[in-house]
Formats: sequence, structure tokens, C-alpha cells
Amino acid sequence: MNNDVTICAIILAAGSSRRMGPINKLLMELDGEMMVKRSVQPIVEAKLESVVVVTGFESEKLQSCLSEYRLRFVFNEYYRDGMGTSLAAGVESISAIEPDGILVSLGDLPYLREESVLAVVQRFCDLGGEKITIPVYQEAPGHPIVFPFRYAEELKALKGDQGARHLIRRDVDSVAFVELEDDGIVKDIDSSDLI
Repeated sequence: MNNDVTICAIILAAGSSRRMGPINKLLMELDGEMMVKRSVQPIVEAKLESVVVVTGFESEKLQSCLSEYRLRFVFNEYYRDGMGTSLAAGVESISAIEPDGILVSLGDLPYLREESVLAVVQRFCDLGGEKITIPVYQEAPGHPIVFPFRYAEELKALKGDQGARHLIRRDVDSVAFVELEDDGIVKDIDSSDLI
């Protein structure tokens, strides 16, 4: 990996798991470990510049669950308004660092593997930190995605449930894909997986 390229990670873990009813799926156990912990660990193991976890719903419980890792926590008071507000809050929190890349991942990807994170980071570095880098499993795009820092202002302006998809569609020539044999980049959990 190119040590001259700095990357900060943002993990979105603020949602209230509305589809799951009254429970917070991020705090559910999967194979003896809480889902959010399994989702954060491969990002931590990739040894990036810093890792920020954006919280909202049951913030204290999430911080307690992740206390063994060196993380920064950002509380998104607008988390009920949608994922866009969490991404904006996360990017705001790392803006002063001005990294070359902003890696975005999700708190509900418990099958994500460290080698997949490293593969995306490596591709981003190989392309000089200039392209939005997206992993793909069997033609399905997944996470984590790395954005060049030049997108920071637009990411900070996200509102409601608006993600960054419009930026990816708009700047097709600035997008690179990494084909991976890892369904962990796309396989999140809903209630049917837990029955």
C-alpha cells in the first residue's frame, strides 16, 4: 500500500433499524459477537489514518460495545432524518485532517473481510487517490467506498436520506470498480437472516 496516501474511515452506525421493529440490529449477536463490532473490526485492522463511527440511536450502547478499539465517535443529532445526515456529520469531523481519501462503510456489514477493505484501499492508492473506488461482487456494488477528498464539501452538504449515489452517477469518469470474490461487501442483515 502507498504510505503517502492518507485515508480516514467513516462508519455509519446511527440508524434506528426501523425495518427491525423495536430492536437495534447493530447490537444483535451474530456468531457470538455484536454485529457492529464485526462490521467495524476489518476497518480497524486496515490501519487507516483514523476511524470515525457516526452514532445516533442508542449511541452510548454502541460506544460501550466498541470501547476496545481506537475510534472517534461523532453523534449525529439529526440521525432520524436519514443516512445523508450521518455521512455529512462524519465528513465534517475529519475535514480538518484533509486526508487524500474518505472511506465510507456501514455498521451492518458483519461479513466484511479485512482483505476486501485493503483491496479497495490499494486500488484507490494505485489510481493516485483520484477516483471514487467501489468494490463489486457479482456486478453488485458494495462497501466500503473510498471518495477522494475533493468530494468533502458535497458530502458535508448531504441532507435527509440522500446518499452519495448522485455523485457517483454524475462523475462516471471518476469512478473505478474493484471486482471481489467476497459477498461480505454487499451482505447486510435484515430480520429474515436472524430468524
